[in-house]
Amino acid sequence: IMVPVGDKQSSSSGTAFSIDSGGVWITARHVADGCDRLVLQKAQRNFVRVQRVAHHPNADISILWTRGGGPPLPMLQTQPYESQDGYSFGFPKGEPGDVHARVIGRTKMRQRGRYRTNEPVVVWTHIRRVPDRGAHLGGISGGPWVNGQGRILGVHVAGNPRRGRSYSTAPTSLRAAIVQAGFSDTAAHGKQEKISATPGNFPSVGDRLRKKLVVAKVLCLVGERWRKQSRRR
Repeated sequence: IMVPVGDKQSSSSGTAFSIDSGGVWITARHVADGCDRLVLQKAQRNFVRVQRVAHHPNADISILWTRGGGPPLPMLQTQPYESQDGYSFGFPKGEPGDVHARVIGRTKMRQRGRYRTNEPVVVWTHIRRVPDRGAHLGGISGGPWVNGQGRILGVHVAGNPRRGRSYSTAPTSLRAAIVQAGFSDTAAHGKQEKISATPGNFPSVGDRLRKKLVVAKVLCLVGERWRKQSRRR
């Protein structure tokens, strides 16, 4: 699949998830790249500034550092397998939302624009979206794909909701990004969040992860909005 990555003309939002309770997060590169400032939303009017960003050179993954974080999700060392159920949690259209899907294969994703990548991705077919807001899932990018035990299968990086498809990074890309950032790829750091997700309860699991800041909204500030906030400070 080919995914264009245009210049960011205005502020946007995405999703991040914790891999270290000290304040280390994973998101999609197209969410974090090209921003004048990045912040994570902790509450309605409570934000924490991203202090540092590292981009994977050939995958749609970025690592973010903040002062303080949420409970981390546990890492998974095996590959997703065909027909495996998975769950993605985040902020589609900037609002809380979750997806239950199933692995149907693998493909290559090429991103072209303000940066270029060529990476393997896992293909998911949607089973259920809550809430089902139509054909647009923008904003869930950067959120985790996990198995029923909450172990990370990949990062939500693209999709075609009209066809009921989503794409996640391959585990090899995610592990490489974590090692590049100076962390072990075998375990998250800090007391890990325990999850038991099923086709029936995954929306309530998503609500809990957002409330505990295991999963957080990312705001990318650019242009005039960034300059206005800087002047207010």
